[in-house]
Amino acid sequence: MLRVRRSRAMLVGVGIVFMSIAAVALAKTQNVRDSLILFNEVLTHVREDYVERVDFHKLIEGSIRGMLDTLDPHTTYLTKKQYEDLMVSTHGSFGGLGIEIDIRNDWLTVIAPIEGTPAYRMGIRGGDQIIAIEGVSTRGITITEAVSKLRGPKGTEVTITIRRAGEEEPLDYTIERDIIEIKSVPFAGMLEDGIGYVRIAQFSQHTSKELRDALRDLENQGMRKLIIDLRRNTGGLLSQAIEVSEQFLKPKQKIVSTRGRKRQQNRDYNAGTRARGGDYPLIVLVDHASASASEIVAGCIQDLDRGLVVGTTTFGKGTVQSVMRLPGGGAVKLTTAKYYTPSGRCINMDPEPSEESAIIRDDGGAADSAIVYHTQGGRAVYGGGGIRPDIVVEPDSVPPIVSRVARAGLIFEYAVRYVAENEDIPEDFGDRPGLMDGLKSFLVEKDFEFDDDEFAEGEDFMKVMLRSEIARKAFGDEAAYRISLERDSQLQRTVDIIRNSETLSDLFVLAAAEAESRKDE
Repeated sequence: MLRVRRSRAMLVGVGIVFMSIAAVALAKTQNVRDSLILFNEVLTHVREDYVERVDFHKLIEGSIRGMLDTLDPHTTYLTKKQYEDLMVSTHGSFGGLGIEIDIRNDWLTVIAPIEGTPAYRMGIRGGDQIIAIEGVSTRGITITEAVSKLRGPKGTEVTITIRRAGEEEPLDYTIERDIIEIKSVPFAGMLEDGIGYVRIAQFSQHTSKELRDALRDLENQGMRKLIIDLRRNTGGLLSQAIEVSEQFLKPKQKIVSTRGRKRQQNRDYNAGTRARGGDYPLIVLVDHASASASEIVAGCIQDLDRGLVVGTTTFGKGTVQSVMRLPGGGAVKLTTAKYYTPSGRCINMDPEPSEESAIIRDDGGAADSAIVYHTQGGRAVYGGGGIRPDIVVEPDSVPPIVSRVARAGLIFEYAVRYVAENEDIPEDFGDRPGLMDGLKSFLVEKDFEFDDDEFAEGEDFMKVMLRSEIARKAFGDEAAYRISLERDSQLQRTVDIIRNSETLSDLFVLAAAEAESRKDE
């Protein structure tokens, strides 16, 4: 009898729970129904009472765009043409400027120019806001719409207006489009005895193979320490981020996780049996333009104590987009998950930063309100979006004249003339007599306004840029890279760090000392 009473009591309890769940579900359904009724009422008034007859299809498209605009910058509606353009950009070649873009604070923003492209040669920088395209404001524009306006046939021109921090007035750039072809690993070499360097510009189909080949060559040259440069690398294929990470990790180590609302979006990505491991000193160099796949690699290297992250806090683009076809040929590109590092940090930076992420982002340091996570070895790392470096190294500020000369395309133009007029250019192309006097005269010839003090302030920067561009035209990208690294203060500081570290433990000791010094400041 007692057993029956308990069963009845249990049934009553379960019934109450189900009734509660049903009531909540009914309330939610009623809210959705009320909202749809409201939408239909407004739509009906517009169709029947608006002063002019309206295109019903445009009304619906506008409603869809407005709905998606309330979400995140990477979620967008694609018309049939925009979807077709997306397929071309991911599977074929196209003419463009060579920039990675995103929406930040409602403005179209350059994450980074792609090396060797028209935008890179013209001096476009990460952080530049594109406030107009062909004189039309970009405020409120979607990334898809921006790509459509910026892309075009090779040889055609487009004028963009840039707002840049430190510049009082907007800057106009007229850039000629070109076919954008990017090598994933544009340069790899020995910087000095035992220290290897690999630049990864993007994560595309062959990145892991290019890296594997580069590491093999460096090991044959006696590499004992390595710097992986992910600055200005705005990401790419997740599969390649996994395979790149595997070349430094042990089998079964977690690389990254995705988490979304649906079960199939929740997945852990671990290093496979092809993982190479290794325990030599490793530094991953990043900056504010390192995003997405770059952040996956940097985050797992840091969390698993495989090496240090050096530079500045990364961009914080840690979301997964899925493209879903719609009736009529269009599609919706929808954010369906977020990336998390092995320690549990969310890579994504909220477009409207919380107090926690804003504190981390502004000065590169931690604050009491920051969420603390721990690496595999127990080192403290911090959440809030992006990957915060173990050792912060800021880049040198660039004198204004350097940007003006690059924006006018005059470094590139003078390099073309120099190569045409000189046949005896040596491959290392050192500081040749009269080089900068020639550039100075060329600027005067082109009616470029400057004074001697301005020129002197930017001379060292312009000299390296000019030598690099001349070497590129005479001998190719590798020769240009070696010269450009000479004036790279972030890299030189990173070399100093790894030079004094014979083991991974030595690197962690340096990072701990750096953290203590920041606390004392």
